Amino acid sequence: MQDSFPAAMSIAFLHPVIDALLTRGRVKQELALQLAIPVEALYDPSVTLPANEVYSFLKWSADCTGSPFFTARVGQYMAAGGWAPLVPLMTSAQSIADFFQKFGLLSSDRNAAATYRLVVEGPIALWQLIRPVGANKDAVYADAIAVGFFAQILKSAAQDIWDPLQVVAVMPDASLIPQDLLPPTSVLSGEMGLNLRFPSSYLGLNMPAVLPPEGLPDLGLPNRHDLMLAERIRQVLEHRISEPGLGVARIASMIGLSKWKLQSLLSLQGTSISEIREDIRRSQAIERVTFTADKIDAIASDLGYANSANFTRAFRTWTGKSPREIRSEL
Repeated sequence: MQDSFPAAMSIAFLHPVIDALLTRGRVKQELALQLAIPVEALYDPSVTLPANEVYSFLKWSADCTGSPFFTARVGQYMAAGGWAPLVPLMTSAQSIADFFQKFGLLSSDRNAAATYRLVVEGPIALWQLIRPVGANKDAVYADAIAVGFFAQILKSAAQDIWDPLQVVAVMPDASLIPQDLLPPTSVLSGEMGLNLRFPSSYLGLNMPAVLPPEGLPDLGLPNRHDLMLAERIRQVLEHRISEPGLGVARIASMIGLSKWKLQSLLSLQGTSISEIREDIRRSQAIERVTFTADKIDAIASDLGYANSANFTRAFRTWTGKSPREIRSEL
């Protein structure tokens, strides 16, 4: 175990939690205030937060919903492919063992908020989540996400041979895990982190599909692809619309997908990054030309145009009139 706790975590870890809270009536301003960050930083994956602040936000989120199972349910949703950064790893892994080993390597970076280790002893496999000294007591809610995530992956992979009585999760607070995932006899209270024991035969199973399987608890979340791709891209672009060099490769890297995968999934939805960018520019341009006194040059620059002439041509394409003609009619 590490002897210090300097870890920081990307806010991307909280995106499934934030999305779930928004669908339950919370607003972005409230969530940003709770995290002490600007609203525009909520969906900026380059933003990092001290791990203990992330854990405290998870506790606050569970308290807001009134459900002790909230974070475990989010973990189950992530296991179905609801967290974009892990989707490439989940879809490329050849087996449960392959996924766990690759996941463990990803978590082995220095100063990580957690490290993972797979131990196999005959018929029993042990998947360990180890947190460094200094993690606060609210880290138990992150442990609950881990139980929901990894137990759901095992359950979905095992299907008909799944036997929850052969699976044991040892974590700080057993009351955070719903019985339809693991019965009370399979969740034991222990130290910070997670020890998940299961039949080693599960390691040879194929990884389950990343689309939500039938019967997965409903979090009331939007469609995964809409949320994690088109909407997330929109939110990234809205705060970087002035950056003309923000291309497909960089956006794909920011949300944890390959360039090809990102373009393919957007194509299935009948859209593209250029169309999303164009829609953002159009809506922001019309709003600012109509409802503000901002100079045309400033609007053009803020929307990523090289000059006001290019912006004016685009604006005329959208509305049939130039910005000055629109303003003269107001």
